[in-house]
Amino acid sequence: MHNRAGILGLVAAASLLLTGCEAANPVYTRACRGTLATSTTGPITNPALTEISGIVASRRQPGIWWVHNDSGDTARIFAIGDDGATRGEFALTGSTNFDWEDIAIGPGPVAGIDYLYVSDTGDNALTRTEVQVYRVPEPAVAATAGAFELGGVETLRFRFPDGAKNAESLLVDPRNGQLMIVQKRSIGGPAKVYRAPANVVAGSLSTLTKVGTVTLEPGWMNAATGIDMSADARVIAVRTYAGVLVYRVGSGQSVKAALGGTACLANAAIEPQGEAIGFDADSLGFVTTSEGGNEALHHYDT
Repeated sequence: MHNRAGILGLVAAASLLLTGCEAANPVYTRACRGTLATSTTGPITNPALTEISGIVASRRQPGIWWVHNDSGDTARIFAIGDDGATRGEFALTGSTNFDWEDIAIGPGPVAGIDYLYVSDTGDNALTRTEVQVYRVPEPAVAATAGAFELGGVETLRFRFPDGAKNAESLLVDPRNGQLMIVQKRSIGGPAKVYRAPANVVAGSLSTLTKVGTVTLEPGWMNAATGIDMSADARVIAVRTYAGVLVYRVGSGQSVKAALGGTACLANAAIEPQGEAIGFDADSLGFVTTSEGGNEALHHYDT
């Protein structure tokens, strides 16, 4: 768990930054003050969704969340509503679920289209010579739930520059489509942050660049299990099994620089195996959920 004195120190340091920072995303401001409003919806009753490892808000349809299972499932994503009910199941044609760990949304090769990015980057045994991120235009969700096939899936192939890594956190910068991957360390502590090359060509193998670290406390409960950046590009949330760390992103500031800044610990719920986090489409809150059956959606709003 987080060291309490260390947490209080982080909050105290962050509170010094709040004066004159009301223009910052209110999620950051309220996380620092411990005043995020919390609520719970769900549960997620679909018996196929027992290992949710990633969640992201739809850009096309309000109230829709995209989720997926961890390893052991087929290559598919699910659309669910705020009430936890399944709105559709979508198989990603031509992809494989070796160990899917996160999902993100952001710009891609065609301007004006939002793309879903599914991160097949898990590697508990540290044996993979490359990992994949699958990219596909966000589909519409029909009024009646059903099972569908998604074509046009592109495979982005990556290798780490310093050997195999287990990574459960994928961020896509909404400003430019930049992909960032954060290492998961089973012992917690500082986690390496990697950047993908710009304008990656689908199908080609690219080498990631290590650009920094995220400062996390030691202990497996503090391993990075998910990440998301708000659609307004003003705040980043990193989740661990122990909680949620919220980082302010300054105007024009890079993801690397933001993650090197001061984090505030949000007043987040304790979940059995929390790995999924996603900002609301309006950037004014976020949700978390856990692996397991009939898990709830936990909302944190301003």
